[in-house]
Amino acid sequence: MGKKRIRKSVTSKGQRRSIVAGVREVRRDKSPIEKAMNKLEAWQKGQNPWVTVPGTQSNAQFVRKRANEVWGDPRHVANIYRGKGSDEA
Repeated sequence: MGKKRIRKSVTSKGQRRSIVAGVREVRRDKSPIEKAMNKLEAWQKGQNPWVTVPGTQSNAQFVRKRANEVWGDPRHVANIYRGKGSDEA
Protein backbone atom coordinates (compact mmCIF):
# COMPACT_ATOMS: atom_id res chain seq x y z
CA MET A 1 0.00 0.00 0.00
CA GLY A 2 1.13 3.49 -0.72
CA LYS A 3 1.81 6.21 1.78
CA LYS A 4 -1.17 8.44 2.66
CA ARG A 5 -1.03 11.99 1.40
CA ILE A 6 -1.35 14.55 4.17
CA ARG A 7 -2.51 18.11 3.54
CA LYS A 8 -1.57 20.43 6.36
CA SER A 9 -2.07 23.85 4.82
CA VAL A 10 -4.93 23.58 2.28
CA THR A 11 -8.28 24.76 3.64
CA SER A 12 -11.48 25.42 1.74
CA LYS A 13 -12.20 29.11 1.26
CA GLY A 14 -15.96 28.58 1.01
CA GLN A 15 -16.30 30.51 -2.22
CA ARG A 16 -18.59 28.15 -4.12
CA ARG A 17 -22.26 27.37 -3.48
CA SER A 18 -22.94 23.88 -2.15
CA ILE A 19 -26.58 24.02 -3.25
CA VAL A 20 -28.12 25.01 -6.56
CA ALA A 21 -29.65 28.48 -6.62
CA GLY A 22 -33.42 28.31 -6.19
CA VAL A 23 -33.63 25.04 -4.22
CA ARG A 24 -34.09 26.81 -0.89
CA GLU A 25 -36.91 28.92 -2.27
CA VAL A 26 -38.70 25.86 -3.66
CA ARG A 27 -38.46 24.08 -0.30
CA ARG A 28 -39.71 27.17 1.54
CA ASP A 29 -42.72 27.52 -0.76
CA LYS A 30 -44.12 24.07 0.10
CA SER A 31 -47.13 24.25 2.41
CA PRO A 32 -47.32 22.08 5.56
CA ILE A 33 -50.18 20.11 4.00
CA GLU A 34 -48.08 19.35 0.92
CA LYS A 35 -45.17 18.19 3.10
CA ALA A 36 -47.49 15.93 5.13
CA MET A 37 -49.00 14.43 1.97
CA ASN A 38 -45.51 13.71 0.59
CA LYS A 39 -44.58 11.92 3.83
CA LEU A 40 -47.82 9.91 3.78
CA GLU A 41 -47.26 8.86 0.16
CA ALA A 42 -43.66 7.86 0.92
CA TRP A 43 -44.86 5.79 3.91
CA GLN A 44 -47.46 4.03 1.75
CA LYS A 45 -44.73 3.12 -0.77
CA GLY A 46 -42.82 1.37 2.02
CA GLN A 47 -40.32 4.11 2.81
CA ASN A 48 -39.91 5.22 6.41
CA PRO A 49 -39.78 9.06 6.61
CA TRP A 50 -39.26 11.10 9.77
CA VAL A 51 -42.44 12.60 11.27
CA THR A 52 -42.74 15.29 13.94
CA VAL A 53 -45.25 14.42 16.69
CA PRO A 54 -46.17 16.06 20.02
CA GLY A 55 -43.88 14.93 22.83
CA THR A 56 -45.00 13.26 26.03
CA GLN A 57 -42.49 14.96 28.32
CA SER A 58 -42.92 18.51 29.57
CA ASN A 59 -39.49 19.60 28.31
CA ALA A 60 -39.95 18.17 24.77
CA GLN A 61 -42.79 19.92 22.98
CA PHE A 62 -42.24 18.03 19.69
CA VAL A 63 -40.33 14.84 18.97
CA ARG A 64 -39.12 13.40 15.66
CA LYS A 65 -39.99 9.73 15.14
CA ARG A 66 -39.97 7.32 12.24
CA ALA A 67 -43.33 6.93 10.47
CA ASN A 68 -43.49 3.19 11.16
CA GLU A 69 -43.41 3.90 14.91
CA VAL A 70 -46.25 6.40 14.67
CA TRP A 71 -48.48 4.98 11.91
CA GLY A 72 -47.46 1.31 11.98
CA ASP A 73 -46.30 -0.91 9.15
CA PRO A 74 -47.90 0.19 5.84
CA ARG A 75 -48.09 -3.43 4.60
CA HIS A 76 -50.42 -4.43 7.47
CA VAL A 77 -52.70 -1.40 7.56
CA ALA A 78 -56.00 -1.36 5.68
CA ASN A 79 -56.70 1.43 3.22
CA ILE A 80 -56.91 4.53 5.42
CA TYR A 81 -59.35 6.25 3.09
CA ARG A 82 -61.97 3.47 3.18
CA GLY A 83 -61.60 2.35 6.78
CA LYS A 84 -60.57 -1.00 8.24
CA GLY A 85 -63.91 -2.83 8.01
CA SER A 86 -64.83 -1.78 4.49
CA ASP A 87 -65.13 -4.58 1.91
CA GLU A 88 -65.86 -2.30 -1.03
CA ALA A 89 -63.57 -2.69 -4.03
